[in-house]
Amino acid sequence: GHGDRGPDGLEKDKKIQKRKEYPHISVYSKFTLIRQSFALIKRVLIRWIRTQKGSPVFVLKNRLFDIWLIVYISKMNPKIESKYNVPGLDRALSIIELLNKNPGGLSVNEISHSLKYPLNSIYRIMMTLERRKYVRKQTGESLFVLSDKFLTLATPVAGEPAFIETAMPHMRDLRDDTMESVFAGVLVGNEGVVLEQCEGLHPFSFRISPGLRFSLHTAAPGKVFLAHLEIKKRAKILDGLKLEKFTPQTITTREGLEQEVLQAAKDGYAVDYEEEFKGQVCVGAPVLGKNAKLIGSVWVVAPTSRLPKEEISEMAKKIMRTTDKISQNLGNQFRKVA
Repeated sequence: GHGDRGPDGLEKDKKIQKRKEYPHISVYSKFTLIRQSFALIKRVLIRWIRTQKGSPVFVLKNRLFDIWLIVYISKMNPKIESKYNVPGLDRALSIIELLNKNPGGLSVNEISHSLKYPLNSIYRIMMTLERRKYVRKQTGESLFVLSDKFLTLATPVAGEPAFIETAMPHMRDLRDDTMESVFAGVLVGNEGVVLEQCEGLHPFSFRISPGLRFSLHTAAPGKVFLAHLEIKKRAKILDGLKLEKFTPQTITTREGLEQEVLQAAKDGYAVDYEEEFKGQVCVGAPVLGKNAKLIGSVWVVAPTSRLPKEEISEMAKKIMRTTDKISQNLGNQFRKVA
């Protein structure tokens, strides 16, 4: 019986029984009930206020009621959010975002100082991220950088999941044929991102780390991306581009870039001839999926000494034959290069 439990024990039993009777009432449902109750009270008040012929006093009370309700709800929200917050996960995500803004890498001490988190907490999180291969240490240094694993996770979001898997055998064939470095990438926001590469066979060849972001106006694949976007989307991206000058050949006007993009759409390929780096030429073509939807681009990068302007059209044909094969494997049947 309850005779020996005292009033405190009885009160506790009542609370337990109440939870058993209403197990479905969560923090969110309680919050909803309170909000609905307030809304009902407000509707009743408004109806009554209208009968008072718009008296300033009652209108003021109605506005004060709105302010009080907003303040009350705002005080409840942090409690709800904190209840469902996971501090360790929240810190880990903050660290990842910080490292993304600092591609050169940061030490544990620098991360701790920037985020104002305890040093031992940062250390444990970094060891976990390193063990799971989401971060890595710079060679011979104590600086952490994000690993390529994030890129593999992002591929389904950034482009067709089967793109790289389908493209790699054809990229290797193109590399063997041209002996030059071959790359594949996608459009992400207002930038291009390198996803994969096949390093050239010459003693000197260009090498780019997967995950590298590049400007659209200075790169052949960037022009390819713009050429295959819907007009409205292309205009929106062009509005946000900063046409920074890297070499005397860099396109720095919107009119000039639009001409290049239209030419790329007409030719089926695009060219960057020393527009980002002196002595470097880049030729790229689109990879299209079903309904001619843009998936990405494959391009060749070579020194101008091995790929002069008069040989670009022949190189472009080889690249387009490669991208056509990839596109067909991904469901596109519209483009074919002779």
